[in-house]
Amino acid sequence: MVSKNPAIIIDDSGKTHVVWEDGTDGVWGSDVEIMYATYTEATGWSNVSIISDGFNGVYWNMRTSAEPDIGIDSLGNVHVVWYDDTNGPWGGGASDYEIMYTKYTEATGWSNITIISDGYGGIYWNDDTSARPSIVVDKIDNIHVVWDDNTNGAWGIDSEIMYANYTEATGWSNVSIISDGYNSIYWNDGSSVDPDITIDSLGNIHVVWYDNTVGVWGGGGDTEIMYASYIEATGWSNITIISDGLNDIYWNDDTSARPSIAIDRNDNIHVVWEDWTYGVWGGGTDTEIMYTSYSEDTGWSFPEVISDGFNNVYWNTGFSLNPSIAVDGLGNVHVVWYDNTVGGWGGGTDVEIMYTSYSENTGWILPKVISDRYSGVNWNDDDSYYPSIAYGNEEMHVVWSDWTDGVWGTDVEIMYSSVSVDLNPTDFELSTNAGNPDSDGVFGLLWTESGGAYNYSAYHYSSYISEINSSVTLIQDGLTIPSLILTGYTNGTYYIVVEAVNEFGSTLSNCISVEVLLPYVPQVLQTPSGSSIPFGNFYLIISIIGIIYLIVHIKRKL
Repeated sequence: MVSKNPAIIIDDSGKTHVVWEDGTDGVWGSDVEIMYATYTEATGWSNVSIISDGFNGVYWNMRTSAEPDIGIDSLGNVHVVWYDDTNGPWGGGASDYEIMYTKYTEATGWSNITIISDGYGGIYWNDDTSARPSIVVDKIDNIHVVWDDNTNGAWGIDSEIMYANYTEATGWSNVSIISDGYNSIYWNDGSSVDPDITIDSLGNIHVVWYDNTVGVWGGGGDTEIMYASYIEATGWSNITIISDGLNDIYWNDDTSARPSIAIDRNDNIHVVWEDWTYGVWGGGTDTEIMYTSYSEDTGWSFPEVISDGFNNVYWNTGFSLNPSIAVDGLGNVHVVWYDNTVGGWGGGTDVEIMYTSYSENTGWILPKVISDRYSGVNWNDDDSYYPSIAYGNEEMHVVWSDWTDGVWGTDVEIMYSSVSVDLNPTDFELSTNAGNPDSDGVFGLLWTESGGAYNYSAYHYSSYISEINSSVTLIQDGLTIPSLILTGYTNGTYYIVVEAVNEFGSTLSNCISVEVLLPYVPQVLQTPSGSSIPFGNFYLIISIIGIIYLIVHIKRKL
């Protein structure tokens, strides 16, 4: 049967957690359920668990459970949300999906299900479809969930983005509308759908979605990516269009959809989405993946195409859809999506998962296929869809749904791959302004910056340095600028390196040698008071010659 729409996360211990929706029949029935599996280095992949039904052996969930998302708290507890049309006091059926939630702890296992989109205070007011949830857990273990919802209200009859949260002290909150109604003005009268949520180090919440509300940016079929944030002091912000209109230039005139958001360690925001807008990259059915970022210093960046145009070569002529984004421990950006561009891997009807990444040193790299061609063999000959990416253990972990046949059968399965990321500081070059040889023992070191380095340490030794050990001498550590002045060096040859350091490791510069040869300075006679005697060296030489003359003269007389 069909296993699809996976989501992945890695906990602090390095354990991998994956959820997906699955149509496989079992004791839970023939309806679609949410399944869960884990991976550790010690035990490999676990067997699958059904987490949307069967609590205490009672199978009550008889309808579709779909599009799950997953979060992990600081204690390693697992939190999962999805949308579900199972009937209950909350409603149910094809027109009244609800957002359901479950939790796993080591002590108690999986909890029973909670409806979080309806029923607050025992009042069931949400009578239309709630779908496509996204979840995040903050650093104090509060849970935050967003979804799109068609329920009517003061905001209108259009779909809106709704939000709820959970704290240990208060339980689940009532629902808030965050895509409309800022300062009680309801202006958003189009569909707001498919949200994604993340949270920064200060606990501020960031949400993106796509929206067809009409405005100066377009609207209707020209959907745009919208953004809102929450700060404890001020509440929810008004909405910002981030896929169009930077500096009041409205160039994006086609569909922008399915955004994905991530936050790096410096609280910079990164967003990707799929886009139909035409440009040198193509457009229309040749959709591309676009990217923008936000920093406090510069605001939102101009969107750029990252699925095509590497080195200004436009080779990606198929559709690029459904991106997922993550950042690694250094803040480098990693993106996956599915793509039917034709290549050695197939293409056309053989859709593959593509991957690209960005670092300050390299910029965006050329996209590559990660769902096919293992050890030089292109084995994946059917569609690969719906990727999800997460960072952990210095690797990017990716899952997706795959239609390729194998020993697992002819049904759709969840596949997994990983991409190692080198988080050590990048290579850099050391140089010096020392003379050859250096005549005063005072010289400078200068090096290029190493990407990802937190600080630098300088060392010297009497022979070539290939590693840092107890034999080498530390000159100075904790350096944060790429230069250093050295003084007081005496005659000799010194071998010098600089080490770039971060939390993941270190990288050595090239080893340079400096020869110091101080010029000879003749000794100057001094008086008992310490002052020099004028022409002292001249008088000394005359005295010595006189003594020698007297000795010779006396010997002749004898």
